[in-house]
Amino acid sequence: MISEDNSPKDRISTDIIKQFLIGIAFGLVLALIPLQYISLSVIDLKLLHIIVLAALVLFCGVIAAIFGNKFLGWLMTFLDSIPPLS
Repeated sequence: MISEDNSPKDRISTDIIKQFLIGIAFGLVLALIPLQYISLSVIDLKLLHIIVLAALVLFCGVIAAIFGNKFLGWLMTFLDSIPPLS
């Protein structure tokens, strides 16, 4: 007989949705980091740039939904390692 303590916890859909939204938020932060260093008047946004940024944001959301807390833990470690802007 297998103990239920050894079985992986089932993730409910609300947890997956929350993790997806957290991943989306992180993707938006990644997409906005270059704006700290470059003026908006210098950037010539094209449709390809917007598509790449949207794909980055969605990719982060999907990865967060798939890997859950493991990805989000790595994400927090990464954000802590970034030095503050002065």
